[in-house]
Amino acid sequence: MIIPFKNIKHYIFDLDGTIWTHTDLLPHADYVIQKLQKKGKEVHFITNNTILSRADIAKKLTRMGIRTTKEHIFSAGYVASKYFEEKGITEIYAIGEHGLVTDLSEAGIKVSENANNILLSIDRSFNYSKLKHATDLINKGAELYCTGISKYFRVGTELYPAEAPTIKAVETLTGKMPIHLGKPSDAFKSRMSEDITLFPEDVLIIGDDLNEDIVFANKCGFKSALTLTGNTSKEAADDAISMKKPGAVIRDLKEITTFY
Repeated sequence: MIIPFKNIKHYIFDLDGTIWTHTDLLPHADYVIQKLQKKGKEVHFITNNTILSRADIAKKLTRMGIRTTKEHIFSAGYVASKYFEEKGITEIYAIGEHGLVTDLSEAGIKVSENANNILLSIDRSFNYSKLKHATDLINKGAELYCTGISKYFRVGTELYPAEAPTIKAVETLTGKMPIHLGKPSDAFKSRMSEDITLFPEDVLIIGDDLNEDIVFANKCGFKSALTLTGNTSKEAADDAISMKKPGAVIRDLKEITTFY
């Protein structure tokens, strides 16, 4: 399938493996985003990574040369906080980092050791005590949620455990699987459609992950492009079927601008 990039009005970029490695921008990312913005294209960013709040993500991207605001960031932490707010959930036991806590707090969600709802996310200080406490809460009837299901994420050239190992640890002890609020969940889709107006024929999602970014794009009815700068090989992209099949495969983001 050939995507007419020039006709796309709204570009939505995944962050990890597509735009950056957290420490550095990936090749051509700033140039491509700047060019799209100069052409009057709408640009948003999506991520399941909750280490930074969406406000801090916007600030970091701007410092790195990609000017944006928090309103143009859709993070799983933000989606989760709005989900809880709408459900009338006011307290959460959060296994996560400062960015997640910030997004929850901005929605009026209190982080509590005694909550009836648990949110699992990336937590580089996850330990035995947190695992036991989450298990105790679940055994008392607490509901379980997560912001992602990835095995790892990249910081620079290093790989760090993401949400999946934490989810597996909790599942091993309790038999309980979480309700997923990050990409490609219905909750993520609903939040985007409530916050911004999107016409499927005008929207392209670019990401590096078949299970998250491409499935999400196809679920939403958007066009999709897989970039080979992150998690997925060309062979895996070619073999993908059904909801995991990308509309296009690009070596890197610069291929988008060759159409302008």
